[in-house]
Amino acid sequence: MPRDDYKRCKECGRHVDEVGPLSHTRLCMEDANRLRNETSLQMRDHRGPRFQAWRRGMAAAVGGVLLDHSPID
Repeated sequence: MPRDDYKRCKECGRHVDEVGPLSHTRLCMEDANRLRNETSLQMRDHRGPRFQAWRRGMAAAVGGVLLDHSPID
């Protein structure tokens, strides 16, 4: 749901007059769609920073820590 109090996209910094309403997470539609697509590809390919963050989070959820600190990609 759009928020009227946000005035600039947190990703690209463009003003709402340029990009239209921002999401609750302060993203314009263009950046929100791009980030969603990048995340989907990284999860599918099992590589990239968003996949690594998900991996660390899943291990932490059960009290674990990943042994490898180097990224897969």
